[in-house]
Amino acid sequence: GTDVAVAVAKTAAELDTQNAKATSEDDKLMIHQLIQQMPGGFEAMNIFVRDTICNALQASHQHYERTFAGLVSELTSRVSDPSRSSMPLPTLLTANQGRELPTKPT
Repeated sequence: GTDVAVAVAKTAAELDTQNAKATSEDDKLMIHQLIQQMPGGFEAMNIFVRDTICNALQASHQHYERTFAGLVSELTSRVSDPSRSSMPLPTLLTANQGRELPTKPT
């Protein structure tokens, strides 16, 4: 999730399509020729790729924030449910205070 998004953003920030690698030299030459024929050439392509990745990262971030807010809301609504206020809290960790916990026989 987040680690991948950060890695993609760092790569996009340093992107230079003119220095990008291709699987073969023929592919690289063909791609370079196509980009050079575009208005703005490599600089325009770099801006396009960065903008596209930035927009995708922002959409991903917004989705994460909405999902996170929904989960927090769901959790807090269950915690503050009035019908649960009279329920005792679990004593798993406090039940054995001052006593040793049982051990498994060896």
